[in-house]
Amino acid sequence: MWAVFWYGRIFAVMQKDFDEWNEIKKVTEETDSVVKIKTGEIRWCRFGLNIGDEIIGKGDTFHRPVLIIKKFTGNVFLGLPLTSQRHHGDWYCQTTHEGVTQTVILNQARILDKKRLEEKMYEISELELENIKLLYCALIMKPEKY
Repeated sequence: MWAVFWYGRIFAVMQKDFDEWNEIKKVTEETDSVVKIKTGEIRWCRFGLNIGDEIIGKGDTFHRPVLIIKKFTGNVFLGLPLTSQRHHGDWYCQTTHEGVTQTVILNQARILDKKRLEEKMYEISELELENIKLLYCALIMKPEKY
């Protein structure tokens, strides 16, 4: 399956390899994760290869950073993916750690299992976490234009 992505002024065409992701997903499912979920952590997460405009992971394990904003159970959490690309608008906000700024993608929130999580990158402050949660809630409460 082919997908076209828009990066500023450049279109990129990528062939999606769902078979490769399915093999990694099988291994991920069999993982006995000992990760303790903690809100405010940013970890690598196996997002996988998804459909249409849904966020995808990159690299060998189809991963990208995720901010854990709400823990529901010991295994399940609400996560917001991050990107190193700068974006602005209601759907995004920035977080900076050790001089590196990343964009939190508010409109791509997902319920995820901790089996998808890999190593911890860093943790944001409680104040920054609360600000991101407020922006997320404002986005989902905003009236739809469509």
